[in-house]
Amino acid sequence: MGGSGNDGYPVEAGQTAAGLPVELAFLTRYGFPVSALAEIARRAARNRTDPAREAIALGLIDETGFYRALAAELGLPFRADPPALLAGGGYRAILGQGFAATAAGSPFRFVLAPEGAALHRMIEAGPRRRDDIAVTTPSRLATALREANAAELARHVAGLDDAGLVRDSARSGASRGQMVAAGLGLAAAAAGGVLAPLETFFALALLLGPLFLGLILLRLATAIERATPDLWQSHRWRIDDARLPIYTVAVPMYREVAVLRQLTDALCALDYPPAKLDIRLLIEADDAVMRAALAEMTLPAHFTVAIVPPGLPRTKPRALNLALLEARGSLFTIFDAEDIPDPQQLRMAAARFLRAPPELACLQARLVIDHASEKVLTGLFALEYAGLFDVLNPGLLRFQLPIMLGGTSNHFRTEVLGAIGGWDAWNVTEDADLGLRLVRAGYRIDDLPSTTREEAPLSIRAWLKQRSRWIKGYLQTMVTHSRAPLRLLREAGFGATFVFLSLALGTVVAALGYPFFAIAALIAYWDGSLLEPAGALATLGSTIAFGLWIFGSVALFVPPAIGALRRGSFRLLPLLPLLPLYHGLVSIAAWMALYEYANRRFVWNKTEHGLARQRAPVEAIRSGAATPLRPAPEFARY
Repeated sequence: MGGSGNDGYPVEAGQTAAGLPVELAFLTRYGFPVSALAEIARRAARNRTDPAREAIALGLIDETGFYRALAAELGLPFRADPPALLAGGGYRAILGQGFAATAAGSPFRFVLAPEGAALHRMIEAGPRRRDDIAVTTPSRLATALREANAAELARHVAGLDDAGLVRDSARSGASRGQMVAAGLGLAAAAAGGVLAPLETFFALALLLGPLFLGLILLRLATAIERATPDLWQSHRWRIDDARLPIYTVAVPMYREVAVLRQLTDALCALDYPPAKLDIRLLIEADDAVMRAALAEMTLPAHFTVAIVPPGLPRTKPRALNLALLEARGSLFTIFDAEDIPDPQQLRMAAARFLRAPPELACLQARLVIDHASEKVLTGLFALEYAGLFDVLNPGLLRFQLPIMLGGTSNHFRTEVLGAIGGWDAWNVTEDADLGLRLVRAGYRIDDLPSTTREEAPLSIRAWLKQRSRWIKGYLQTMVTHSRAPLRLLREAGFGATFVFLSLALGTVVAALGYPFFAIAALIAYWDGSLLEPAGALATLGSTIAFGLWIFGSVALFVPPAIGALRRGSFRLLPLLPLLPLYHGLVSIAAWMALYEYANRRFVWNKTEHGLARQRAPVEAIRSGAATPLRPAPEFARY
């Protein structure tokens, strides 16, 4: 069909506009102005993006409209709702090719939704004039493909396929050797507690002393280590849009309607070329409320709503494995539903990866609680995060030591994630497990001085549920990675193994033993045995206990205080005296985690979001590249 563009250039059937890529040139025959298409082509050439994706991302045409026009150009029928597809055949390959076979009983043999080079070739080859091949959109093809392969996908994302079953996972729990060792240790401790309680306590203190000392020294060393000048505050790190890679952003969500609008606003505020963004909202199959809420929204073209196939376990890492399987980007990041990341964060991470050697596989951005003044609990949470993300993590990474990754704002090389098998779907702190697996595989993690604002739990009950899940995941991670301790030492090295044990095992044991050591110290002080012990063993035990108490107290207060000062959060400093009580709550959460590990090992304690009243709003920052171009009015006919 002929038409005329708004710029006055006549376009006849069979003609193409000079200088336009074929992915755009055919649109001139369907009423689109050459001037708008030429602007898209210039932007695509400048940014090194796919012309068709650029046109859709910038709003010249929506995805359905583009593929309707493509179907007309190829002489093929268009189906907004494609027929059922044939299962199998290589999931990633079909997504990449945009060519799928249909199931038996369909009026069509194949369904097409080509992109990139495949789209270019099809348009150049000209019309097909066939009625057994239908055209649909890439997003609808992906949805139909997920539905056709639901059972196979459920096994893959849960790590229950052949490749997943041979990897170490929290799924299988403790080995026989671990259970025997744990049983013997508990039996010896119980017997000693009955026969010689004081001597047993001192013996345990001696055994655990190095672990606690390691944790204390790590906290003190990172606090003493001076922060490097933050060169990222200037814009000298910025790189041209043409060099930016495609970035996949995965956002797992379950019953998050309360923060949905805030989330989409935050994601739309990301300063990154829309045609190079692949944002995936991961929704559970039974979350009808979220699906209905998203269906009522008009999302940008670079957003994809992906329904995770039903199955067990119902965890965040299981959903992330689906996003990894479908990811278009060479870089990959995760945000939680309540997150408000700095709009520059993806650009900063991309610039860092482009300048870094291949062994740098992960960057951890800094998390900050943005409503610390709402309650005492949120203030203490903010203090803890300040010590962790502004002192401990950056300090450890400057020493090239591993950290316990946060569950959000991790940035990865997608290829590396695929090589190590993605996330362990059965670990409820998949981030801690993944960080150690990266180190064991020979990769490095680094700090990204960019903030992501988060929401803290408002009630003690909600806080305990969240923290018990974290500690349960630490237990899972320790069990998984200590099944073959010699192999762990060989792969990670002594330093990384010691840091891992101090951060994971030290944190858990310290939390579990917190009330007992506190009571024992008070009793020893009251009866004088702490300062005037009787016997060599008691003297040694008291010396260790007294030293750990002194240095542990310093290590408890100093990193949060320094972190608050570095952030300029001076209002948090008066809360420092309450940290011992806060760690009492951590102890309660640790005992809850121990119970849950035995009885509800894979249950994900969901944290409710959208309850905070004092969160700062999302900055109204938009990339200039996101300004939509007006479509030609003639296109309404298609």
